[in-house]
Amino acid sequence: MSIYQDKAKECKCCGKHVPLPTTLKEYNNIMLCPTTFANVIEYKRLWKSLGNRPPGSIRKHFSDYV
Repeated sequence: MSIYQDKAKECKCCGKHVPLPTTLKEYNNIMLCPTTFANVIEYKRLWKSLGNRPPGSIRKHFSDYV
């Protein structure tokens, strides 16, 4: 098993990644692939700008992992 396969196990969404991520980011003590990390940051930005949880029409564009 490659080092990337080992790293990918730390992010739950990486089973869907092709190719596997070569780096992981940490958010609230959770290791995330760069794609999920960027989506978490964007979702948090949207939540703050709206003042509450984004509506379903926005949430549907984010994976369950976000």
